[in-house]
Amino acid sequence: MSTRRQHRGRDRGSAGIGAAIATELGRSGVHVVTLDPLVSVDGVEQLPDPDETTAGRIVAAGGSAEASSRSVTDRDGVLELFAALADEHGGVDAVVNVAGITRSMSYTEGTDDDWRSVLAVHLDGFLNVCRAALPVMAAQGHGHVLGVTSGSGWRPADTGAYGCAKRAVAALVWQLGGLVPDGVVVNAISPIAVTRMVLAAMERQKAATAKQAQAKTSGLALGTRMSTPDQLGPVGAHLVGEGFAACRGQVVFVAGAELALVERPRLLEVVGTGGVPSLARALEAVTAAAFAPAEAAQASTGGGNPRLAPALAGEGDDTALATPVVSSCLLVSDRPEITRAVTSALAARGVAVHTVEAGTSAPTFDGAAAVVADAAASGPLDGVVVALAGTPVAADLGPGWERALVEHAGIADQIHADATWSRAVADHAGATGRSVRLVTLTDAVSAGGHSRAQAVAQHARSGAGATDGRVAAFAVSIESEAPDDLTAAGELTAHLLCSEATPALSGAELAVGPGWLGLRSHPRVGVSLSSAGPDVPPWLDDVLAGLVGEPDPGGGRP
Repeated sequence: MSTRRQHRGRDRGSAGIGAAIATELGRSGVHVVTLDPLVSVDGVEQLPDPDETTAGRIVAAGGSAEASSRSVTDRDGVLELFAALADEHGGVDAVVNVAGITRSMSYTEGTDDDWRSVLAVHLDGFLNVCRAALPVMAAQGHGHVLGVTSGSGWRPADTGAYGCAKRAVAALVWQLGGLVPDGVVVNAISPIAVTRMVLAAMERQKAATAKQAQAKTSGLALGTRMSTPDQLGPVGAHLVGEGFAACRGQVVFVAGAELALVERPRLLEVVGTGGVPSLARALEAVTAAAFAPAEAAQASTGGGNPRLAPALAGEGDDTALATPVVSSCLLVSDRPEITRAVTSALAARGVAVHTVEAGTSAPTFDGAAAVVADAAASGPLDGVVVALAGTPVAADLGPGWERALVEHAGIADQIHADATWSRAVADHAGATGRSVRLVTLTDAVSAGGHSRAQAVAQHARSGAGATDGRVAAFAVSIESEAPDDLTAAGELTAHLLCSEATPALSGAELAVGPGWLGLRSHPRVGVSLSSAGPDVPPWLDDVLAGLVGEPDPGGGRP
């Protein structure tokens, strides 16, 4: 490894995954730079300078290191730091971003400050690091970026902003892997080890019911045969090693002696919407014969006798639609074309629609709750649709990593805005004892919109469990702006709200694209790789390369 290689970490003292990776890199002669603003695990309290630092231990062992107190949330400060390091050392070869805080959060818990703070560190922090590192690496023709996501971002764990942020980080990595230039490698690890954050989660579990504890971790037993951070150091350092190119744009679960590739979402079922006489009626058959079984099995039920041709051809269109499950709906939108499509589809089913134009001010949990309460004051409210605009496509930039990063501007605020409405619906359902259906339509034409849609889908997976089944939360990623496709999105929204069959799709990852609508899988472990210990096995790179090949040029879609 080059002696000018830089490593960026954020672990104070003797523990932590970042410290373990930094120490491993320091042993190999790499110059290491650590970042740590010295705050408590919840990010609230400023801590005193420690007696010993990771950088200090590396130097004491004969290595080369320096420490910085900058925070990844300081965008300008991170840019300045990377520019200075590049000038001083001739480049920046590797970045490992492990910055993180944790707070007690869920689908129904967490303040606005909790959400904003967690999203700022975990998501905006990683974006800031990418914005600083990738220009340097692209110019020098090589480099490695290693992000850190979490099982809370791909398992159905009820962790609020934390899970949303970690899913968005994974989505960004899946996209960047196919967009960065040759020689630059972007991956992420999803680690599990006994760290400060895990210990804090274990403390919270002690005060939770068994059901709550299981929902927070998706059944993962914290503390049971978990690795120490030191056992993750070798593989973390290897993934940013000078010659590592076995995989790009991948999320690798890391638990010391066991690794696993986490598969990105992929389309399981796709249904063409062009030429369908009545999409409203066809969707009943699509849900029963294709989408619901595929969601349950996380695999298509196709490959046999045709299942949907008669319904898509219009057979049975003379039958009336079933009486809708919902009778009234609140529509919150700042997209007139979506408002028209949804309103029209619901009106055709006899559903009353109360429309609220989203405001320009930053939303809050209390503000969204007040809007929902006002809408319910005039009568029962059993359906809510949220359709908020996202970051526009950066039309002045060609496809690539620069455009992807620009299109992620404001994503943390957008995810928080979406969450204010899901919280308001959950609170309303809890206060009234009513069952409520929530459909969130995400503007996913841009790269940032694609990541935001995945965060919304991740959050929706917790809706039913967190509300004792009172909220059925549906996530729809809208990936086309064509009028016919927005009309199809309106019909799908009305179907999700009105049909007795659609609770089977609560928490599913639905999408509307150019001339089609479909169902995607959830992220999941594709293959596990086990060895006798935490040292990197000699066969690892060959196996990884054989498993993943080159990232697809579509930036992680579908």
